[in-house]
Amino acid sequence: MSIKKSKFRNLFKRNIYSNNHAIDKQNTKGNALSLPLPSLAFNHPDLIIAFSPYGDIISQTSKRLIELLGSRLQTKNDFLHLFPESTSERLDTLFTNTLGGKSENIEIEVNKNNGQQIQLLLTFIPIRINNNHVEGIYLIINDLTEHVQLEQSLERMKKHLNHSQQIAAVGSWEYIINDDKFDCSINLFDTIGIDESENISIERLFTLVHSKDYSLTRQKFDESTKKGNSFATEFRILHGKTNELRYITAQAECIKKDGIPYRLVGVIKDDTSYKRLENELKNQITNLQHIYDHLKAGIWLRENTEGKMVFASKGLVDILKCPLKRIYEDPDYWKQMVSPDYRTMLIESINLLKKGQITQNTFEIECPDGKTKWLQEQTFPWMNDEGEIAYLFGMVLDITDELEMHDKLNFLAYHDALTNMPNQHGLYNKLDSLCQANQPFALLYLDLDRFNVINDSLGYHVGDELLKEVASGLIAIISQEGYISRISGTDFVIVMENYKDKDSIFRLAEQLMKHIQKPVTIEEFDIQITTSIGISFFPEHGESKLTLIENAHSALYRAKRQGKNNYKIYSDMKDISSYKKYILDKDMRKALKNEEFEIYYQPKVNTEGIIVGAEALLRWNHHEWGLVSPGEFIPIAEENHFINDLGDWVIKEVCVQLKEWKEKGLTLRPIAINLSPIRLMKKGLVEYVKQQLELYQIPGNYLEFEITEESLLKSDHTVLSTLEDLKSIGTTIAIDDFGTGYSSLQYLREIHADTLKIDKIFVQHITDENKVDAAIVSSTMHLAKGLGLKVVAEGVEEYEQLEFLKQNECDIIQGYLFSKPVALETFEQMLQTGYLLPSKKKLSLIPEVERRAFYRFEFPYRVLGNMTITEVNHRKVSLGATPILIENISLGGIKIVSLLKLPINSDMKFMFAFTLMNELFELEGTLTWKNDAKGDMFFYGVKFNLNTYDEDRLAPLINQLSVLQNTNQQIPNTDFVYEDSFSYLHKQLT
Repeated sequence: MSIKKSKFRNLFKRNIYSNNHAIDKQNTKGNALSLPLPSLAFNHPDLIIAFSPYGDIISQTSKRLIELLGSRLQTKNDFLHLFPESTSERLDTLFTNTLGGKSENIEIEVNKNNGQQIQLLLTFIPIRINNNHVEGIYLIINDLTEHVQLEQSLERMKKHLNHSQQIAAVGSWEYIINDDKFDCSINLFDTIGIDESENISIERLFTLVHSKDYSLTRQKFDESTKKGNSFATEFRILHGKTNELRYITAQAECIKKDGIPYRLVGVIKDDTSYKRLENELKNQITNLQHIYDHLKAGIWLRENTEGKMVFASKGLVDILKCPLKRIYEDPDYWKQMVSPDYRTMLIESINLLKKGQITQNTFEIECPDGKTKWLQEQTFPWMNDEGEIAYLFGMVLDITDELEMHDKLNFLAYHDALTNMPNQHGLYNKLDSLCQANQPFALLYLDLDRFNVINDSLGYHVGDELLKEVASGLIAIISQEGYISRISGTDFVIVMENYKDKDSIFRLAEQLMKHIQKPVTIEEFDIQITTSIGISFFPEHGESKLTLIENAHSALYRAKRQGKNNYKIYSDMKDISSYKKYILDKDMRKALKNEEFEIYYQPKVNTEGIIVGAEALLRWNHHEWGLVSPGEFIPIAEENHFINDLGDWVIKEVCVQLKEWKEKGLTLRPIAINLSPIRLMKKGLVEYVKQQLELYQIPGNYLEFEITEESLLKSDHTVLSTLEDLKSIGTTIAIDDFGTGYSSLQYLREIHADTLKIDKIFVQHITDENKVDAAIVSSTMHLAKGLGLKVVAEGVEEYEQLEFLKQNECDIIQGYLFSKPVALETFEQMLQTGYLLPSKKKLSLIPEVERRAFYRFEFPYRVLGNMTITEVNHRKVSLGATPILIENISLGGIKIVSLLKLPINSDMKFMFAFTLMNELFELEGTLTWKNDAKGDMFFYGVKFNLNTYDEDRLAPLINQLSVLQNTNQQIPNTDFVYEDSFSYLHKQLT
């Protein structure tokens, strides 16, 4: 045994006593654990193990150590094996350090044999002898398991508390009164906006309180610290970091010590979100109530179906005419105003509401002031979680005005707003029902003559009053016997059902005309107007409303052509012309939109043939009637007041064309445009012309406006002023058709025109033996020269006429001798050339020689017949007939003379009727060619579409006619016309 080991054992022999038994050398060597523990180890509350410097366990509290560690230990290695390798290495190092004289400690976790994990504090203390030499080690073991678990539990609780406070926006605090010490949770720092590192005092906290809440909050706090009472309060603070306004609720309990307030313990809650929501809700409620109170609707809310009224808007007062107080007192009060006819309906609605259904009702009430109203109420139930009605929400609307407006709109849909008469829709309904009933009735179509003059000269307000007077007169005459409607501006239609005979309808028409032409006074103007009437009968003149109206309208046009203030019955013999006018009238406005109108240009030349200008002439390329001349559609446009739009379109298109010619480098020449008298009287003409000139950058001298003597007859201040204004912007004025109207030299003095146009009616006869026209033309040109006017001769068609005009120093020539009106492309070519050569041939009115495959029989006199249109664009039409004269006939067709201008090779089919030798023929055919005849007449070639039956009838008759003619025998039983064809046809159409 070494000296050191002997000394260590001797140490324990001298100092360790247990139960008066000494530990001898032998026992020490053999079983150190059996040695009595030193008094320190034995009496120490903690576990102590004594180690020799060599790692032997000299002493230990065996029982307690086994209970703690779960095993018996003999050496250091036994102890180290209780721990993981990394921990045992660390402990071994601590042993070494302690043998070196240094105390060490460490906290470690140990897994017991039963799997339980415990927390230990190990303290290593060196055992020193008198010479301070380390002779062993005390290992003190403290079981920290419960303590650590308690700390962890406290930490968790602290975290949970902080987390809960964050979620609940709550902060806890404590204030020691005598020490003036304040402590709080982490969340309270965040709530008030102070860093955790800052030392918080009560005074610092109160600096954050809103100035308006400071006094009351401080008072409650001070009373609690002095009197020991608890308190709860609400106040606002300004956040310490963001300066944001926050709403705080605080509550505190005072804890006393020996009856004296010792400390305050409390919580604060951040109610900012709640307060903002509450304020927003209050604002919304206030706003909603404000809105509800200013709505025309009545808004109400009541508890269930029979509960008290929770809210009623002021709109109910205006609707029900009863105070809100009464409604709150008796929520069912206003239901008593409901008309008895609708109370059962309301009871049924309550039953539907109880089932959770929304209801909407319209009913009538009688208000306390005696007025009757119509209300519309919508109610929906507000159900609770149990499926029971918690509230009823309702909205009441006063729809009295709306119903009246609906009735009014419904009335206006079928009635004219100005006269309150039925309108076109109402008329159509009436005619449909009458046609279905299949009972005879008469239809009278009235149109006021020249009514546009009233509007243009006296104003539309005067025209409206006149229309009312006319309507009143019609109602007074017709009374309950007939149906009257106003279907457009000046058009009225009267339907008579139970008339005695046709003569009674004719007498009615005369009575209407006589009454309407009576003078009336409107705004100090004495006005006299006339009407034209067209009449058709059901079912004689049509079996549908549109056919009857169209036929009456056709008759109306015939009445107007005969001088107005007249009536005409629909006639099968005279209706193609009326039908054409009706179609043109109907399609005119649509034609402008569809670009069917076209401008032709008729050149104006000097006597040498140099082009000096042109006249713009409208043509209408109608989809059914082909190229329609102005003579046909301009009068219609003036009748339906479309002439203004049409005239403005011509002005614009001419300006557009002048600009294009300028851009092409062509020499510009003045273009003459015809001005309608109506457009001349309408306001805005000068401004419109000026606008177009500026828009297309055209000097005013390239526009010349031609006015007729009809315009001069209206030479009031407005017309004269308009003409002067037109000249002021550079345009020139020409007087057209001079000498054909009521000419007056006074007009020439007032108008200050630039050009005088001599009408073709004088020019065409200046080379005849009758020298009257030549004298008129010569005198007119001499007069114009004296007044400084240029002279234009219209209608120059023969070379001899040109020579006469040259000798009389006429300035400008216009006529077929140089050129007809031509399309735009042709006129542009003329402008490029710059001059035209006259044609020396005299124009012939004889049509070209006809070449037919069949023998043609020439009648000795023209034969009277009639024609009608049976189909247009593959659509069947039912029209009346128009008289024609037949020149010759063959199996292939006939040659006819007519005053109508008809399209050639179009999709129109015709029926021709005539009687030859007492045998009536009705043959289908089409027009194949056309030539101009005398005056306004035209020659047409007709190709028959014969069937075998008609061919077998016609062939022998033509042979018989030839035999009679060759034997100089008279042709019997045939309607020959012996007078001038032009005169005869005109009489037949008027």
